[in-house]
Amino acid sequence: MAKRLMIFVPAYKTQRTVCSVIERIPKDVMKKTTEIVVMDNYSPDKTYDAVVDYKKKNKLSKLKVFRHSKNIFFGGNLKAGLNYAVKNKMDIMVMLHADAQYPPEKINDLIKPIEQGKADTVFGSRFLGDPLKGNMPIWRYLGNILLTRIENILVGKSFSEWHSGFTAYNCNVLKKIPFNLCENGYEITTDILLIFISNRLRIAEIPIPTHYGEESTSPSIKRTFSYFINSFRIAFLFFLHRFGIIKIKKYSI
Repeated sequence: MAKRLMIFVPAYKTQRTVCSVIERIPKDVMKKTTEIVVMDNYSPDKTYDAVVDYKKKNKLSKLKVFRHSKNIFFGGNLKAGLNYAVKNKMDIMVMLHADAQYPPEKINDLIKPIEQGKADTVFGSRFLGDPLKGNMPIWRYLGNILLTRIENILVGKSFSEWHSGFTAYNCNVLKKIPFNLCENGYEITTDILLIFISNRLRIAEIPIPTHYGEESTSPSIKRTFSYFINSFRIAFLFFLHRFGIIKIKKYSI
């Protein structure tokens, strides 16, 4: 029986790139996709209008476009996508950012371990390749390496990176875990991964190319530092939970 596949595209101020990202989804992936869901997080530009126009022009009935009535932050937007996937009885949900940093061409590779029953979540790792070759800023490169090493030590894992925005989830697992209790910032992907780890679920990573172009959105150094601190905080709290020093409800098996 074919899997019901949903591609979730969280979008914010990506008027210039979101349609090209959808356009790059391979034809064989598009054919087996049940829905492509774009959720615009109350962008001040014309991101929503651009996708609506693209849908009409290309007569894509499987493309669903939504716009939140206020900015609910990245984590809130992702939760909305996850809840939509569970509510609509999807089997697999892929998160694909709208800013063209991640490769739609790799969706088949991303979902394959879940389709084969070998993983419950899969993320694309830029650090299994050469991120600097893809123009990743050096400060982001070094910060990612440092933070990943700290998180691996605190959590007891050996992932090549923790901060990918290209992820696939088994929706049958999603409906059993408390992802709605997770962070509302960009740290939500780390938080969800920790829930998978605490429940001893299967996690896989695949290599993906890195792309940082003029069209790609990238947070400021200030916001990146804030993300670094919050990610460390989450991992440290998990460390305390892991050794029974404190108890955190969302990580409890």
